[in-house]
Amino acid sequence: MAGFATPELRLAQPSGGWFDRLAALLIRELAPSSRKLRTALRMTTIATLGAGLITSCHVNNQLGTYIVWLLVGAGPMMSLRRASAFLIAEAFALAASVVLAGILVESPWLLLPFLFAIMALSTYLGSTFKLGAALLLIQVVCLDTFYTVVFAPDQIGWAAGGIFGGSVIAFGTIVLFDNWLWPDLGQDLLLEALGASVARDRLRLFAAVNFYLDRNGPPPPLPPPTSDLPAHMDLLNRAIAEGVSVHRQAILLAAITRIARIGLEVDRLIFTARQNVPGEVRAMLRPEIQSTVDAIATGLDEIAYELPTYVPVGVDHTPPASRLRARSTLDALTARILQVRPAYIGKVSTVELENFAAFTDSLAVLTGHIERLLDEPPQPPAATPANIAAPRFLSPDPAIVRFSLKVGVCVVIGYAVGLLTQRADLSTILTTVLITALPTYGAALRKMNLRIVGAIIGGAVSLLAIIVVTPNFETLPAYLLAVFIVFYVSAYASLTSGRVAYAGKQIGTTFALVFAGLSPAFDIYEPLWRTWGILLGTFVVAIVTFLMWPEYAGDSLLPRLRKVIRDTLSLIPGGAAANTENQIQNANSATMRSLAEILEVADDAQVEGRTSLVNHNAIVEAAGTLRRIANRLASIANGRIVNPVPQLDPVTESAREAVLEAIRRHLQTWLEFFSGPESLNAAAAQAVAQSHSLDDMQAPLDQFGARVEENEFARIVSWPLEQRRDLLAELHSMRRLEVLTSDLNRWLPEIPGSSSPPR
Repeated sequence: MAGFATPELRLAQPSGGWFDRLAALLIRELAPSSRKLRTALRMTTIATLGAGLITSCHVNNQLGTYIVWLLVGAGPMMSLRRASAFLIAEAFALAASVVLAGILVESPWLLLPFLFAIMALSTYLGSTFKLGAALLLIQVVCLDTFYTVVFAPDQIGWAAGGIFGGSVIAFGTIVLFDNWLWPDLGQDLLLEALGASVARDRLRLFAAVNFYLDRNGPPPPLPPPTSDLPAHMDLLNRAIAEGVSVHRQAILLAAITRIARIGLEVDRLIFTARQNVPGEVRAMLRPEIQSTVDAIATGLDEIAYELPTYVPVGVDHTPPASRLRARSTLDALTARILQVRPAYIGKVSTVELENFAAFTDSLAVLTGHIERLLDEPPQPPAATPANIAAPRFLSPDPAIVRFSLKVGVCVVIGYAVGLLTQRADLSTILTTVLITALPTYGAALRKMNLRIVGAIIGGAVSLLAIIVVTPNFETLPAYLLAVFIVFYVSAYASLTSGRVAYAGKQIGTTFALVFAGLSPAFDIYEPLWRTWGILLGTFVVAIVTFLMWPEYAGDSLLPRLRKVIRDTLSLIPGGAAANTENQIQNANSATMRSLAEILEVADDAQVEGRTSLVNHNAIVEAAGTLRRIANRLASIANGRIVNPVPQLDPVTESAREAVLEAIRRHLQTWLEFFSGPESLNAAAAQAVAQSHSLDDMQAPLDQFGARVEENEFARIVSWPLEQRRDLLAELHSMRRLEVLTSDLNRWLPEIPGSSSPPR
């Protein structure tokens, strides 16, 4: 607008210093809840009891306490069969390690390549088949054997026996609690966590709007660089491992995606609210804005309340009245904006108008997220077994291969550092390397900082416990009391969001490694060396991950994105996976698994910030859209197989197939783009999006709908009711696919490029 100066867009500066902001974060994250208190007590009880049993049985094993702590809360409920399988595998691995360590210790030039190969291979198997903490335990105890043989070659057999005895007690304790004494299913924890995330987003929404309407109050805190998404995905993987059905997996993934999108939109709204711009327009519309926000908050409150017990699905079903009220209040706000528009157009600055438009757009997006129920994925065929994941061993994932090789490199470097120092206590370097190494730069950066903080706090607490307990107590109950207190604090902190949780878990891990043996520590230097080993292991991983071999989120994203698009293409009727019900179910399930991995990559991209080559916001939005497209296509393909309808006349049938062909062209174009050399070129991505015309789908869809509805549905009036219903359901799905394809063409071109917040 001519005649108006355009001021620089700035964010309101955060009030208080970094200490105040840290204190506010910790107060929010550590706020008590029944779920946190209950789960922390469960984890602590199991860990303390297991550690006490290992010590009481006189199992000579410095890793005993750590083994129990590693397995507690780190994966799905442990079945007796699964525990037996891992113990058998550990027994063979330890036996082989003792024999091979005795042979290879005489040939160091063979030992290091062997460690590289075996650690890389085992990491690849663990990542591919999602074996979790149990495989990590096997890696840790085997590495400990190869390290111990250098300093005490005549003791490795006894050490291996002690380790295995401790493992038997640890697994037995966990099996007892997981199956009979105190089970705690991952699905229940996930639903509670999703409800808590929505409740937090509701409070953040109120804080942003209150500051937006009344600048006298404190500004809302800036959105954190991490989100709850990693914790939610971990719980989803845990629920999958515990045996939830494929259909239920898809529903849970849909809920996670919806909650992540709500959180991202609240983040955008906070950035908008913090911008220092005049407030003339918002003052004119304050009552309508407040009504809209109150209605959205009511819908969020309802979602937060119902999620722990019930996930409503069925996008075509009528949502509750409270959610529909959000749409009516938004429509009233829109009408009021049009009414007062002549009063501010030409009088307020362009910056204020842009800010207000961004604010109302966020309200509209939030309304869209809460007013519609989740898409319901197609029901699996009756004969389909629940939850069978296709192994990828024969078709290696390049990202997992690179990660496995990096773990092997880190182990070799850590092993060499330990040997050069000539300290047996530095075996914690290798343990730290295994539990610190992560696939991408963002994931490693996020956990690296938290691990260092947790290690420092855990080391200080361990030394304090040794100083206080060792001179004054000699009985096991005194040591168990110290373990219980520290583990409870660690477990409680580990149940917060991703901004604090990993540091909390690391406090307990460091304590378990340093406060080893649950007996008096007469040499204070051993715990100090163990603490130093943890920090050295973290440093080794940092060197390899950040300097020698960085793996950015974009590198991991592209193969997964291509796979999702390819699987979605195969679900279109006539596609490679659309011939039988089982093929459709398997392809749709594979799509859901890949989308879950994409969401994990999205959070890594968020942590990478300006260094990231991809936009984490666009990844989350595109993943949600692709999920709904896959579900719709699977429903259409499944319907054509289960209840085929008679052939329509050539013109109508041609229009019907032209709609699907248009979807196929759009997806194929994006598959070719993300398979090409310009896949992370933002300008090239926008060019692809602009090449897609809305008429590609709209024209044949309008023709198909008009011909079906012509003369009061004369073409299908003679069909049985079930066939008419199926054809109309397919038509409805095609109308939704038109909207979803348009959304996909909006978000996919925004993936190349970072998503830094405004300054």
